[in-house]
Parts: sequence; C-alpha cells; structure tokens
Amino acid sequence: MSENTQGVGAASEQGESWTSEWGTVSAQSTSCANTQGTYCDTPVTVLRADALITKQRTVCNAELWFADGKIIAVGEQRKLGDPPANSVVKDLAGRVLMPGLANGHTHSAMTLQRGVDDDNGFMPWLAQVQAFEQHLTHDDVRAGLELAMLEMIATGTVAFADMYYWDYELLETVRRAGMRVAAAVAVTTPDASMFPGVTSRTGAAELAHTAKLAEHYANSGQIIVHYGPHAPYSVPREYFEQIIALSKQSGIPIHTHIAESPAETEQMLARTGLHPASYMRELGLFEVRTLAAHCVCLEPQEIADMVAAQVTLSHNPVSNLKLGNGVAMFPEWLAAGAKVSLGTDSVASNNSLDLFEEMKLATVLHRGARQDSTAVTSREVFNVATAGGARAIGFAQSGELEVGMQADIIALDVTGINAIPHDNLLSHIVFAASGRDVCEVWVAGRHLYSEGRYLTLDAADIKVRAAASAARLRELSGV
Repeated sequence: MSENTQGVGAASEQGESWTSEWGTVSAQSTSCANTQGTYCDTPVTVLRADALITKQRTVCNAELWFADGKIIAVGEQRKLGDPPANSVVKDLAGRVLMPGLANGHTHSAMTLQRGVDDDNGFMPWLAQVQAFEQHLTHDDVRAGLELAMLEMIATGTVAFADMYYWDYELLETVRRAGMRVAAAVAVTTPDASMFPGVTSRTGAAELAHTAKLAEHYANSGQIIVHYGPHAPYSVPREYFEQIIALSKQSGIPIHTHIAESPAETEQMLARTGLHPASYMRELGLFEVRTLAAHCVCLEPQEIADMVAAQVTLSHNPVSNLKLGNGVAMFPEWLAAGAKVSLGTDSVASNNSLDLFEEMKLATVLHRGARQDSTAVTSREVFNVATAGGARAIGFAQSGELEVGMQADIIALDVTGINAIPHDNLLSHIVFAASGRDVCEVWVAGRHLYSEGRYLTLDAADIKVRAAASAARLRELSGV
C-alpha cells in the first residue's frame, strides 16, 4: 500500500494539473499515513466517475478515494496511480460526483401534512397546521421524520437544519440513518407544550431538556442541538429573552423564523413599533449564534446588522412563493457577504424536500424579478446549497469534495434525456438536474443509498406507518 500511496503524493509534488471549466488547477491527493508516519490498514473506497464537481473546479474522468469517513485523494484517474491493495473500487460510469446538499431550514416530521392546505395564505395556513399538530403522537413524529429522511436521502440531501419536536430517541433515529442534523427543539410559550400528544413538558421544561440534549451530543460530528423559539410574533418577549440569555451562557445556538411574511411584519409593527428583525436585535438575539429562517421582509439596515452579527440567513424560495409571502432579498444577502443556507421549509408549505428545485428557483427567480441575468449565478447557488450551507448550519467539514473533508458525497446519473448534453456540469446541476437523478449517497463514508435502495432505513415499513399516521391525523383534525 505504501508504494502506491507514495506514488500519489509524488504526483502532487510534481505539480501535475489539468484544465477544467474554471481554468487550470493542480491535482490534490494525500497518503493514508497517520501521525506516526506508518500507513493505516483501513480499507480505502475508490469511486471512479465520469466527472467530479466541487466548489472551485470540475474534474473529468474523476477518481475520489476515502477512508475513515474522510476524503484522502481527488483527481483524474490516470494521475492518482494505482489504488492501495486493500481498496474497494466502485465504478460509477455515467455518473457525476458532487458534494451532498445541506437543507438550511425544514420541519421534517411535517411530511405527514403534505397537501393539507395548499391554497391559503400564511396565517390561515398556519392555523390549519397547528390544528393538525394538536393530535400528533410520538409515533407520528417519528414516522414523519423517517419519511422525510427517505425523501432527503433519495434527492441528495445529507444534512438538514430542523425545527420541531426532538428528543433522544428521534435524534438517535437520525444518527442510525446516517444523516447529519442541526435539531432545534421548537417552543412557543413557557407554560404549554406545542405538541401535547407527544410530550407533557411545558415550554419552560423544554429549555432544560434542550440543554441536556446539547450536552449529550456535544462531541458528535453528526448531531447539533439548537434552541427553537418559533418566531417573534409567537413567543412572548420575556420568554424569548430568557432563551437568549441561556444561549449566551451555554453557547447553544438558536434557530428561529424572522420576517417570514408581510402579515407577521404588520403584526410586529403594531405590537412593538419595530420590524421583526429590528425587534430581535433589540432583544439581543444577534449577540448569539442564530439561524434565521425566511427573512423575506427585511429592511436594508437589518440585512447589514445581521451580516455584521454573522447571523445565518436561510433562503426558502419555494415556500415563500407558495404561501404568497414574497421574494427575499437574496442577491443583497450574497452581496453583503451573509452566511446563507438554502432551505425547503416543511413539506406542508412546499410539498417537496428536493433541494435541486430550490437551487434552480433561487437562481431564476431573482433574475426574473430584477430583469438581470447576473443577479444570482449558478455557481453562487451551488456553493450555498453545498459548502456554504453546510458551514452555515454547523457542519464545516461537509460540502466540498476536497482532501481532508468528510466523505459526504452524492452521485448523479447523467445518462438521462435531461442530461444530453451536459458539457457545463455546473449549469446542468443547477438548471436541469433534479433529485430523481441521485443514484448514490455517502455520509462520512457510510453508504446510505444505492440505485434506489436504502441501506440504512426500511423504506417499505416507513411508508406504511407514515401513511397510516397521516390518515388518522387528518380524520382527527378535520383538515
């Protein structure tokens, strides 16, 4: 093994390069040496594909090696030399490798509410959703979560930032499935539970519960725990201030909705005299690590304040449009250097968890609205959906196919009608590809999905349980 791996290192040192659509770049590779200088015995997985795309470059006739969950070599097949003797080689002809996608905001268990209320505005829709949720049980939440993971995995999402009900059992469900989650425990008021059929804990008790979860998963590279105050209009001021104070003390981040709709903005102006983001700034929210979802109705100064405070802004274009909430100032976020993620929001307000749809819409929407084809570029959106989004929600080692990064990899089929031709892979991914093209998924080197087969979840069982839960809940709620 050492001879082959040393050969790889020698190729890198000699400065070999190739030409991609971004110009000339150097080969990247690494040995499988540990800190003592001896070579590891861990099997190496070698993926050979038509091409590979990452943040800065495209590689044709690509080869990627990973071991112990991390990428150890990336380059052209003929330049990486022979793989180690203990390698497992997977030939992915007709496939393109790219980083797994990061969903910057969703409510995964709400898959059970797909199609519940598709033609109402935000506030009436929210009332229907909350009526439905009063009948949820823990089994329902788990079924909805697992159904969401089936959809996310099959469409190339490897990490997601979620706000809903969370506990040890549900987080372990995600861990066993192999995905990454930044899980926010949702609360509204201190004296009541948002999900009375799921837990008897009040909102006040949920704060202590959240802290225990965060401590338990503090060293996990797969699970991050957030406080989840729902929104400035739904959480009393004193309770929100308490959560902010706890975040300052503990370092636990906060995930919330801000300025999602004109109706919310009008309500907050009438109640406080301030726009939602300005109100949150006054409460001290921007002094802690914060993920702010939607942010449709921001003022220019609020954007500047949030960027200066390094608040993560999550853009959810499909949900924003479906609920009639408007168009966020996404190009301004990017121009200001904001930390940005791309989210689907829930299936109840989107009907899909396919981030490829969000990538295309996040590009063409703002071009059309501004009559400017350069308003948002395909490269910007691709980076937000992969490396930028992964960093924004807390998984900085995901989102790039580069040496030393986590092996969070998806493979796309480029043999279909929609992929002929695909000379510019970046454009193909953003404008023509869809989640249906995803055929392989790895997270931290663990194989989760292959050619329609789930390797960590029982899809047939999950679909039966989720359908039964949804039918019962619709009958009970009358929606």
